[in-house]
Amino acid sequence: MTKKLLSFLSIGLVILLVDIWFYSGNQDKTIVLYDDEINSLIETWTVQVGRPPNDQDLQGIINQLVEEEILYREALSLGLDKDDIIIKRRLAQKIGFLKQEEQSNFPTESELKEYFESKEADYYMDRRLSFSHLYFSKEKNGPERALSALKVIQEQNNLPDSDPFLVGKNFINKTPKDIDRDFGVGFSENFIFQQPGTWLGPFNSIYGTHLVKISQITEAKSPDLEEVKKAVLTDYLLEQKQDSTKNYIEALKKDYEVQINPKFNYQD
Repeated sequence: MTKKLLSFLSIGLVILLVDIWFYSGNQDKTIVLYDDEINSLIETWTVQVGRPPNDQDLQGIINQLVEEEILYREALSLGLDKDDIIIKRRLAQKIGFLKQEEQSNFPTESELKEYFESKEADYYMDRRLSFSHLYFSKEKNGPERALSALKVIQEQNNLPDSDPFLVGKNFINKTPKDIDRDFGVGFSENFIFQQPGTWLGPFNSIYGTHLVKISQITEAKSPDLEEVKKAVLTDYLLEQKQDSTKNYIEALKKDYEVQINPKFNYQD
């Protein structure tokens, strides 16, 4: 009786080992590629390279996808995902993105209008200027050359030669902040009381001396919703997604207990 029991146990053990081997050796070895995943990689390729992939490129894209999946599965089988702060952060980011995608409902017109009115100050439009300039380097006797150039413009109605400027010659719809960023803090103050249509200056910047001709001025104002509707909608949806993620995390926190090592000197 004991020998029969031992035989049954031995057979059972063999069957169990064979099953484990068969499962680990044959299960989860199929890699399924879906159209949307491949199409997404094709779109990324096209944007980065500037053309659609040819057959050879496509084969390379698929091979890379397969190799990444194989290495991913092998890494999981070795437990390399355990206690890895980078993987934890990526997974946390991914579930956050998934929760945000659940909030994709567009607001009604009244909801969007209410949102805009509650944040109207955020969409205040600063004064904007479009202008051209002639630049004269301070290393090349800039102030004197600028004065001579202005005289040529006024008397002969011709544009004299000037020096190349790093960020260009023509500027469209620039705010005072934009202008100060390109020419140095305070340069935009030269434009405060000026009118478009004539060459002005000389004005000094941190780079040298400039003659400026304003072509258009758009005064500062609080816009109507229709003027900034696209930006308002983008902000509304983003805030909605962020709130959704925050509420999701706050709800989950109620199910967790946080313990801090007493040796850790934590101060809130």
